[in-house]
Amino acid sequence: MLPALLISVTRTLLWGAWFIFRPILGWFFILFGIIGMPLPLINGTIFLVIGLMLVGQRNKVVRWTRVHIKIMLARWAALPTPIIGYLGQIALRVSQQMSRQYRRMRWWWRERYHT
Repeated sequence: MLPALLISVTRTLLWGAWFIFRPILGWFFILFGIIGMPLPLINGTIFLVIGLMLVGQRNKVVRWTRVHIKIMLARWAALPTPIIGYLGQIALRVSQQMSRQYRRMRWWWRERYHT
């Protein structure tokens, strides 16, 4: 009886600690990724992806950043300057394509999970 109770309490405490330390670890990886982007030895993209996965998409800062990047790309694509406007249109199309593919992947995973 006592070992099962001890295991249950330990599991509950570790699960609660994970929910506290997961965002902290995620923001650490995001910061490390941002610092590592201009450095030649550290691939910052990997750490950014890991950090975003740990923090999650429902985080207010992550969602705010995604929305404002999309707004910035739309403004950039609307510029009348030929080269900059054209590059902005390409970046906007890439962003839309990535969002579309991500949505399809989530639908596929959800359908696969329910079957």
